[in-house]
Amino acid sequence: MEYREINSTQNEHVKLLAKLKERKYRKELNLALIEGWNIIEEALQQELLVEILTTAPNKLKLKNVSNVLITICSEPILAKLSQSKNSQNIIGVIDLNKINSKNNFGANQNILLLENIQDPGNLGTLIRTGLGFNFTNIILYNHTVDIFNDKVLRASQGAIFGTIIKELNLEEIKALQARQYKLITTTLKQKSIFLQECQFNKTEKYILALGNEGHGLSVELQKISDYNVQVKISPKLESLNVAQAGTILMYEINRQLEGQ
Repeated sequence: MEYREINSTQNEHVKLLAKLKERKYRKELNLALIEGWNIIEEALQQELLVEILTTAPNKLKLKNVSNVLITICSEPILAKLSQSKNSQNIIGVIDLNKINSKNNFGANQNILLLENIQDPGNLGTLIRTGLGFNFTNIILYNHTVDIFNDKVLRASQGAIFGTIIKELNLEEIKALQARQYKLITTTLKQKSIFLQECQFNKTEKYILALGNEGHGLSVELQKISDYNVQVKISPKLESLNVAQAGTILMYEINRQLEGQ
């Protein structure tokens, strides 16, 4: 295992890593920061980490880590890099190229399509729920928040490393439909079928599309929809949060398919 020490917050490498808090630098450098023991352990299992920064007392906990640079540094350095109020004094640097090289959708797996989701907590929750209910292929469409936003990472609790996540355009989504995927939309503005009345067939593959918290799905997705579904709720409630609705929809689709 390779070790080094950095003691100054003004170190050039630390300054470079601090830039990774911004999406444009993550894209430019193909690197991202993660923090916390659980998510770092997930990333280690997937061999995505290139560096771990932590304090000297944690050195022994990492003695079995190989092929990852271990940087021992001070708490002020970790505080400079951290985006969490409750830092665990460990930060990882992941190589986005390694993630992209693994991004091939699993054959015959259902797909979760997330359009313009702006709340990072919602996005992280939906990714985690997708992993739980076998929607492990995930499309980010039309300006959805960056998956390496710290709040997304915390809400997903490492689930991003158990899913395949791609950014696709409309033509690529249509190409999936041409490969026998049925697109399920969830807009209240179109004629819809209540989820309780739907029958999902194991011989078919599905793309479940969930839209922006305030505006729902775009017209272009609505136009190519195969089924429009809504969850029946009490008239006392106007609508469900997108993460709540997505959880119910994924649970029911998975429940029916697993039962066949």
